[in-house]
Amino acid sequence: MNDSLPVFQQIIETIESDIITGVYQTDELIISTTQISKVYAVNPTTAVKAVSKLTDAGILYKKRGIGMCVAEGAREQITKRRREVFLNQTIGRLLAEAKTLGIPTDELIGVIKSKEGETNDD
Repeated sequence: MNDSLPVFQQIIETIESDIITGVYQTDELIISTTQISKVYAVNPTTAVKAVSKLTDAGILYKKRGIGMCVAEGAREQITKRRREVFLNQTIGRLLAEAKTLGIPTDELIGVIKSKEGETNDD
């Protein structure tokens, strides 16, 4: 956990990332709010808030007597939203900062391509 986002939001992003990467599949149980609070050393209320937000967003649903499960289409919904944020907000901030620092677009593209090569080697 870090100070850049509220803890419940960081938990949401972690669960969403686990859904995107296939740690959790459609209709599979996620870890309980008790487990979340222990793993992240947070108040159980914080864990409940994160799971409630995911439920409200249609990412999770409750299986009565069993726990919280990944909803149908959750992966696609998360990916679509994150992609839009990345393309419309993150890239804009990147370009604005590059401009502030005097980094030419060609240099920025070159750095991105070299970093992409590094991640493809993993």
